[in-house]
Amino acid sequence: MADKIRIGVVGCRVGGAWVEGAHAGDDTVAWAVADLNQDLAWKVAQENDVARVYGDYRELLADDEVDAVGVATAPDVRKPMVLDALKAGKHVLVQKPHGIDAADVEEINAAAASSGKTLVYSYFMRHEEENKRSRSLIADGRIGRPYHARVHYHYRERGVDYEPPAGREWLYRWGLKGGALGQHGSHYLDQAWYLLGCPRPEWAFAVSHSAFPTRLKVERHSEDYMSLLVGCGGGVTIQMDTSAVIATWADRAWDLRLRILGTAGTVEVESTRLPSGQTRSGTRRLLGGIYTEGDSFVEENAEHGSGDFEGEIRDFAAAIRGEQPPDVSPAEALKFMKLLDAIYLSAETGEKEQVAA
Repeated sequence: MADKIRIGVVGCRVGGAWVEGAHAGDDTVAWAVADLNQDLAWKVAQENDVARVYGDYRELLADDEVDAVGVATAPDVRKPMVLDALKAGKHVLVQKPHGIDAADVEEINAAAASSGKTLVYSYFMRHEEENKRSRSLIADGRIGRPYHARVHYHYRERGVDYEPPAGREWLYRWGLKGGALGQHGSHYLDQAWYLLGCPRPEWAFAVSHSAFPTRLKVERHSEDYMSLLVGCGGGVTIQMDTSAVIATWADRAWDLRLRILGTAGTVEVESTRLPSGQTRSGTRRLLGGIYTEGDSFVEENAEHGSGDFEGEIRDFAAAIRGEQPPDVSPAEALKFMKLLDAIYLSAETGEKEQVAA
């Protein structure tokens, strides 16, 4: 391998952020991109000094100078691309959702183990330094025993009477891990689970609504609202409500409230962004003491961001070099997908569902 890891990205709409991260990295090079939308591919390439531009992803995989590949296409076509990349001898970074279901992730994990190549999954909130710091504080006992996480996340992804653009229809079809939870909310469900130390998910109960269907003609639309409760090992629980369309909050493009509750304190994350994008406010606080007991402490930390794609590429490169395990390992990605499967099954059955072992 060259001194710098040469990274290729398949799918430039979402994967463009990875290209930027590879271009900015000290030990990575944004070497190649592939996208059927050649205008987009060339635009991303020119902005990031990318050496080679392909249309068909298989042309990129045939490039012997590509060391590693990020696959950021839609999940209904992504799995064969990931498997082909591993067969071609490339290290692989997989965008979320990591598959249609846990069986997809199991197949990918098995292929990676056979290939001997590094496999990393994407959940970019894990790479933010403040999230890593908060996780360490919780693990060190600063808030006592963490017992519950509560997450509220609203993202105004679209309006009503919406016509999905070509190539984005999968987001609005039930069963493809799009919708309010799969597309955006899962980042913050994963963030809460990560901050808690990734306890073993055991069961899930969920309700969903498709109150504002798009113009897409489908048997069942993906959810635009999901409310859920998850039980984990050790009695730890996670409660979440997430939405993509709500007939209120006209002044907010997103609204996040995330709390990790402990027996001696709470970690809070708050963030609101206006539709103009010109105003973003965020706070992270460590709150200690119950009522007036004990020592209270408040620490205002850095403004909440929207994920660290550059950090994700650094994590990918470090895992390839064997310097550290990835922030999202194949084993954790499988556990989380099994949790998502149980959540969506519960939303269909109306029953509490067990998370597959």
